[in-house]
Amino acid sequence: MTSFPCVHHIEIGAVNGPQVVETLTSQFTFRVKARRQTELADQWLLLKENSRILVTSLKTPDLMLIKNDNFVINWATSSDQPSNTPTLPVKDSVFNVAFEVRNIDFCIKRLNQQAITFTKPLHTIHDSDGFIRTCTVKSCVGDIHHTLIERNGYSGVFLPGFTSVSDNESRNKSETDPMLEYFDHVALAVDMGTSMAVIGWYEKCFGMKRFLINSEEDKDKGLVLSTNDVGLRLRAMEYWKCSEVGLLAPEEEGAENRLSLVVAEGLSPVPGCQEENQITSWLRQHGGPGIQHLAFTSSDIKQAVRNLAKLGVPFAKPPPPAYYTKEGRLDDIKGVGENVDDLRTNGILIDTEAERLHESDCDKSIQMTYLLQIFTKPLLPSDPFFLEIIQRKGATGFGSGNIAALYRSIQAYIVGENNSKQNM
Repeated sequence: MTSFPCVHHIEIGAVNGPQVVETLTSQFTFRVKARRQTELADQWLLLKENSRILVTSLKTPDLMLIKNDNFVINWATSSDQPSNTPTLPVKDSVFNVAFEVRNIDFCIKRLNQQAITFTKPLHTIHDSDGFIRTCTVKSCVGDIHHTLIERNGYSGVFLPGFTSVSDNESRNKSETDPMLEYFDHVALAVDMGTSMAVIGWYEKCFGMKRFLINSEEDKDKGLVLSTNDVGLRLRAMEYWKCSEVGLLAPEEEGAENRLSLVVAEGLSPVPGCQEENQITSWLRQHGGPGIQHLAFTSSDIKQAVRNLAKLGVPFAKPPPPAYYTKEGRLDDIKGVGENVDDLRTNGILIDTEAERLHESDCDKSIQMTYLLQIFTKPLLPSDPFFLEIIQRKGATGFGSGNIAALYRSIQAYIVGENNSKQNM
């Protein structure tokens, strides 16, 4: 079986599962590799290179069925909802980032020390391909959960109880390759003033480590970005440094074996400001904190965008024309040898990072590394979750230009949408 990195899979809760599966297979050329059908839910495993997405569609909110099922969670159930009033979800949500661990007992001991809520207690699950040990915990962020999986050499297509789907049934018939490779990062949108508490929770529970996004970030205040009278604060962490606490992500391996988590919170607007902050807008549409977007890497983003557009993927509003001129990022684009027309035609953004090669007084050479990125419009029928496509050209972190571009691109989209509604 293919060797996968530390993220075992990411799960999407879908009100209309077949519709979401169709989007991922027809527009992003994921293949359906396995299925699981019960009286409780339908589940599909979708595979693309080294990325696995599990789509779950609930048929009933029955509490006893959910309690007795090892792999199904009602993502609509929150901690403040009475347990005797179960309801079916009315909105989609990307709600579960599942980690593969090497020692689940060690992880559970750490989680118990923090008095963490277990959505699913530890179970050992067998089938003819072997066994796994798994549990699921509730994150401190909105509707997010984390399933921990110790595979123990399990050789099945995915997890016990999932049935392999033949290539003839896998749905992806397209010859166009969107060239998506592996998960790069996950962005969490959280309530105002809570990002440090979120970072602290993940540090205590999973041993993840915060890192400064760039030299402009204040250790206490985070990286603050703004446009006009609104702004947001960003902080980031990653788990690849914490293999000693049980997550499978050795430092010496490549970037595909780590996942950065970016935590975004809105800032209080200037009094009298009528422009809605993008984080506030996202939280309102989603119904609270959650996973805002997921980024995939690509080795050729320009071709990937052309292919995705051919497959019908809608992208967020491109930057204004000035972005690609002397007043914008033209010098950066030319400085790294990229073709400005290629980026402008495809609406691709650029971020550069200066990397010092030598520290001696006589030789202080600087090498510019960079990344290219673009964002889709919301992916799911009833949730504002979206995707990012990113190509890294030596840039390993999140430069201010990179994240500022994310913020300004989405903020421009929100303002444009609001203006369109007012002019109707």
